[in-house]
Amino acid sequence: MCWLFLPCMLLKKSVLCTLFLVCAFGANAQIIPLGSIRTEEATRDLQLLGKIPSNYSFNNRPFVSSNNIKQDSIYRWIDSVYFDNSRHIDKILNKRWFKVTLLPLETMLQYNSVTPYGYNNGAFLKAKGVQQLTRAGLFLQAGPLQIQMAPEIVTAQNSSYKTTALFGNNTTPNYKKIFPGQSSVSLNFNAFSFGIASTNQWYGPGINNSLLMSNNAPGLTRAFVGTNRPLVTPIGSFEWTLSSGWLTEDSTLQFENYALKPTSKLNRRNYYNGIVLSFQPRWFSGLHVGISRAYVTGESELNSNAFNNSSFLDKYIPVFSVLEKKSILATEDQKGRDQQASLFLRWVLPKNNFEFYAEYGWNDHKIDVRDLYMGPGHSAAYLVGIKKIIPIPTQKAYFNFDLEYMRGEQLAEALVRDAGNWNTHGNLETFTNDNQFLGSAVGSGSNSIKLATSYNRGWNRILFSIEKIQNNPHYYKINPWIDMVYGTGADYRIKNLVISTVVKAVLQKNYGWEAGNNITNLFASFGLKYLF
Repeated sequence: MCWLFLPCMLLKKSVLCTLFLVCAFGANAQIIPLGSIRTEEATRDLQLLGKIPSNYSFNNRPFVSSNNIKQDSIYRWIDSVYFDNSRHIDKILNKRWFKVTLLPLETMLQYNSVTPYGYNNGAFLKAKGVQQLTRAGLFLQAGPLQIQMAPEIVTAQNSSYKTTALFGNNTTPNYKKIFPGQSSVSLNFNAFSFGIASTNQWYGPGINNSLLMSNNAPGLTRAFVGTNRPLVTPIGSFEWTLSSGWLTEDSTLQFENYALKPTSKLNRRNYYNGIVLSFQPRWFSGLHVGISRAYVTGESELNSNAFNNSSFLDKYIPVFSVLEKKSILATEDQKGRDQQASLFLRWVLPKNNFEFYAEYGWNDHKIDVRDLYMGPGHSAAYLVGIKKIIPIPTQKAYFNFDLEYMRGEQLAEALVRDAGNWNTHGNLETFTNDNQFLGSAVGSGSNSIKLATSYNRGWNRILFSIEKIQNNPHYYKINPWIDMVYGTGADYRIKNLVISTVVKAVLQKNYGWEAGNNITNLFASFGLKYLF
């Protein structure tokens, strides 16, 4: 795997070049949160409609508006009539070197009638009953300093639900917690940013799933350094983010990595270090290739004797450590840490209003290049997807089609070399934050295929979806648990208010891997977004 060092070397060079070229002018880098009602999905659609340049990868999210692409421009592209004929009070104070902006007020409700269901919903729990998330805040800019304050308040009934011998546990009702949410403090110099953030991140090109990092869990509070827009160089554009922070556990909640059952690993923190790098070659317009890598180390292991002879980089920024395990066989397994890595690509064809993407990852070191060639499927997972937009110019509208397949189940190599499921390889089994998976939304060792279509006109949308989820089929072949999910929904704008609704019928066969335990769960969500 030595050939994988090239992206890391290019990253180091791009950092040095950026540090050398930065000047005293800050960029207007306002974050569009993952999962934000309508806005985040519409922003990706705008690229296929030719509004956002194809050198933006959407492999390193959240999307950050800048002086090149302002948030007002994004809103105007979504609905030009609304923004051409409305007055806006979003700027509380707007001076040359100082600005204060009201962020959209969002509140979202979710409901499960019988069983816990739901993913890619940030600080929401996987729980039965009603729960609510509310977010509001301010964006402040003073030269290169930018502060986005967008805390989130979550309340949940967290009601008891039907459990089985293999799935579920008693709950703690009436949950309430305040999160820092989609907040950040950063210094921005042209395309370069560094600071502290608790925003949700997304690594790679997936829409419904990501192997390493998605918005399935609450945002990780971390220090970061990276780009806020494509960094243009003579050979192409780079986007990257390097992050380090602490993952937490909540002993009052169930653990997704233990099939919503309790665990003896309580009240511990885990150190996280991750990187995502995307490169768009100058000579291949619209093609983005990249790499992501992440390490998790238990706090007690990090302070153990196993790291006595380790360098600062090996201990705290291990994403830059060797990719071949043969040179560290004697020491690596003693450190009690685990890693994930992936390669991905996204090919955008704006003239055809089409994109194709794929991601392939490993849950373990490769011993050497021969090990990679002989067993590329060992400890592997992958996803592939396509997205197609059909414009309707006469209506200033478009149809959107998404199809994505995620394979989290172990591949054929597991018959002779079991690696454990994705997210559960090694000692820690804790690629989680607040007990929820950081990456693949459908969970450990599961497969998913989802087809979604929608009619979009401005802020208004009508959508339909169908999804099949196989829950951990590698280890539970006798009574396979399969979910069939049929969904519909609509978004509608009334003046400054955007209303969002989704209803899904979740048909669960052999729920909890229990034969004949067939359950129908009703999932519903309702959201309000006020644009100041």
